[in-house]
Amino acid sequence: MAQNISELETLWEVPPLPTGVLFVAHGCNHAAADFWPPSERCPHCTGLPQERLVRLAALARGYAVVAISSMDREKQCWHNTQADKSEDVQVVFLPSCHAAQRVPGILKQVVAEERLGQLPLFAFGASSGGGFVLRLAQAMPEVQGIIAQIVPARPALLKRRGGQPFPPTLFVHMAERDPEWAAQIEETLPYCRGKGIPAAEVRISPQPVTAELLLTSTRLNRSMAEAIVNALAAGGFLDTGGYVREDPREGQAAWQAALLPVLGSQGWEGVAKDVGQLLNVAYAQHELTGGSTDAALAWLEAGGAASIDELLRHATGQHEAVQQQQHA
Repeated sequence: MAQNISELETLWEVPPLPTGVLFVAHGCNHAAADFWPPSERCPHCTGLPQERLVRLAALARGYAVVAISSMDREKQCWHNTQADKSEDVQVVFLPSCHAAQRVPGILKQVVAEERLGQLPLFAFGASSGGGFVLRLAQAMPEVQGIIAQIVPARPALLKRRGGQPFPPTLFVHMAERDPEWAAQIEETLPYCRGKGIPAAEVRISPQPVTAELLLTSTRLNRSMAEAIVNALAAGGFLDTGGYVREDPREGQAAWQAALLPVLGSQGWEGVAKDVGQLLNVAYAQHELTGGSTDAALAWLEAGGAASIDELLRHATGQHEAVQQQQHA
């Protein structure tokens, strides 16, 4: 379903037997439409690989997925000031003549329309969206768990009005490329423990560029994915282990020039966006990732009491088993 509600683009999808609701908040230069592939209902949807993984993992666990685009459509970031001053949270007057906070009001409307009110509500966000979901939890007591990716962790963000307990919060970050934010999270986790806030971290490390990684893009087939890996290796963009040598954002023009003759110009814009995101994931610097979503949701379902490392190992084992079945 796609609608404009309270001036914000809102998309959502409900599985047959919903067990919860997951609000997903995009990062800067992105939108709600990144979580769904192009369709008749949403021709402008992009279905970026990692956003797609987040949505599919949530749906597979029974979560209705709700995505909302930020008010700022120029920089496409969330207004991450204090929750009560954010234009994405502030009060608006609805056609029904009553006032409601913008994003909290939208979420409550979708939940009511889909009759999901008795189910837990969790929030996922990356970068600007990660900061926003922390602020959303301050303004919206219905939020029962947070997945905050690639975002600074400050104790001031982990407080609710009236001394209400802050919900379980999982920080997902890329420590090797962003040691400053990693240090913040390391300092914040003991604060959370002291305040009784269930909190944990997932560290995303660099990984080799493989055909399997690239095949998380629905725009690529195996022959294209293998051709991309070969072209990147031949062009010197990968080291002998298949790892990206330099920041793919800074070297975008060069790697795109190396891939264009291999892939051709048909559908190039969409392919280039997908490959760019996946190179960012492989390089592990400030990129939304979907691979830990299943484990993250399981951790929230346990109220933050489970071992996130054990849940990640279990999810990895399941993924490898599925891959072996597919290649059998």
